[in-house]
Amino acid sequence: MIKDKHPAPQSAQPSTPAESLPEEVSANPFVEIYRAVKRAVLTLRENPDDPLSPPLFKTVAIDNGQFARIVRGDNTEYEIAFPAVFIHFINVRYLVQQQRIGEGRATMRVRFVLNTLNNADEDKECEAFLVFQRLNVAIQDAKNHEPALSERCNLTYFDMPLSTNMLQAYWIDYEVWFRESSAWKYRDWVKRYVVMPPFTQHSDAPQHDSGGHGFHPRPEHDEVSGFSDTGPEK
Repeated sequence: MIKDKHPAPQSAQPSTPAESLPEEVSANPFVEIYRAVKRAVLTLRENPDDPLSPPLFKTVAIDNGQFARIVRGDNTEYEIAFPAVFIHFINVRYLVQQQRIGEGRATMRVRFVLNTLNNADEDKECEAFLVFQRLNVAIQDAKNHEPALSERCNLTYFDMPLSTNMLQAYWIDYEVWFRESSAWKYRDWVKRYVVMPPFTQHSDAPQHDSGGHGFHPRPEHDEVSGFSDTGPEK
């Protein structure tokens, strides 16, 4: 007997979910500290009583030599908007103890430059001390919500350089402790709500019960927890 031969229907293969590969993410402590201080500095306003007034400092940047070029004989930094803050890390040193790898200490120098032309007037000559106080309070307050500053960020020094070049230049030093850190994250991950009756039910988060599972009567508490003196089953 001759039978017609037809190809057997192939069962649909379930699609393979995307593989979640672990990816290492590291945080640079100096970048985190700088960004935290920058956010704190930008909270200062020209009018302390008006939070909607313009920021007090027009420029906040890493100090790569701008400060020295401003206070020397010829100011070549005309494109910088003043008042300005420049942040510089000096005296960076790492701890050598084996159990504290990746930890270190540094001095963070916050240099700020004002542009009050009548700085010798009686009502303006102490303005730098008021600005210094506002800057320090902003940085200290940021320690409450900036993890990069929570380790240690303590005021150690304040100075008034003599060379001004028609600008008022000052700096503040902070002792900062830092710690290099890294973590792992997964690509293509999908958020899921796990329900494990009887301890959790879909009724705990009904807005996420997209499958309409409702209430699971089993297993009950006695089936999932208890005491046994016979030890684990082999």
